[in-house]
Amino acid sequence: METGNTTLKLQLNTPATYTRDMTVKITNQVTGEKRTVTPYLDGSVSVPNLEPGQWRVQVTHPNLVFDLYDRPIKVFPDRPTNASIVIPANIFENVPIRDIPDADLGPVQRHLDEAGSIAERQSTKKAGQPIYADDWNELAGALATATKAAREMTELVSPRGHDHPELVDKLDEIQRNLQRMFDVFGASLAQLQRQIQQLALQSKVDAALEKTTKVTPETRKSIQDMVTSLQESWADSPGVYSARKRRTAQQLTDQLSHVLVNETPDVNNAAEVKELQEFASAMATEQPAASYQEEIQQQQRTTSKSSTGVFFDALNTTRTARR
Repeated sequence: METGNTTLKLQLNTPATYTRDMTVKITNQVTGEKRTVTPYLDGSVSVPNLEPGQWRVQVTHPNLVFDLYDRPIKVFPDRPTNASIVIPANIFENVPIRDIPDADLGPVQRHLDEAGSIAERQSTKKAGQPIYADDWNELAGALATATKAAREMTELVSPRGHDHPELVDKLDEIQRNLQRMFDVFGASLAQLQRQIQQLALQSKVDAALEKTTKVTPETRKSIQDMVTSLQESWADSPGVYSARKRRTAQQLTDQLSHVLVNETPDVNNAAEVKELQEFASAMATEQPAASYQEEIQQQQRTTSKSSTGVFFDALNTTRTARR
């Protein structure tokens, strides 16, 4: 059945004030073809005349250093493809510091002025002059008024614990923004480490297979396809990716064991073969990762099993691919 090009329709959930500055970039993961479009203010995006297959969709905003969205989307061959892109609204959160009106100290000041006037009037007594009950009561009342005014001033000028609710709210917002930044950074770091580790695995597989003498072309292709299938999962969530990596590593270990049964002791003891066995075994025994932080910790554990370093192996794979 012959299939032609089709249309990809996306819908962003962001407000128009943010959507107007966004850019949507899509890249064909097979051919490398790229398209860049600007969404409408209502968040809708339509990209016509696309080849069916996997397209990487990236949504960017000029005020943010990270991609708001970066996931592969499959474009269907026989009908338009519709997809919703959900971007957390609090990514754009930047609430101004709440303006709290100044405390009105006028009434307190008037009470203190009245108390001061009474105290001054009673301060004109001379030695031996009697203090009448009315004088005493007036003076006691002035002292009580001054005491109440002083207490009220402490409530108005400096609340208990010297709390500033407007600053507390802003600091909470900054903390949330920092946490989101750390989450995005952790995701980017984990995904970069995934790709480096995948290239290192490919390098180790190629090096080990070069040492074998009896492996069939079909078996060789099967092993290499395992590594390729893992590379297609680089953008999956930590839980999905870690499960697939463990499964792939276990299959690779089992396949390699079957290959080495027919090989000579020299091949079994070759440094490249031992290196792949240890590296694949470390990947197969990683703990499940529920977050990017846990995944990075597991990646570090596996990386330590590489004698040459995964980054060096990844560079070797890249150089070999360019030749």
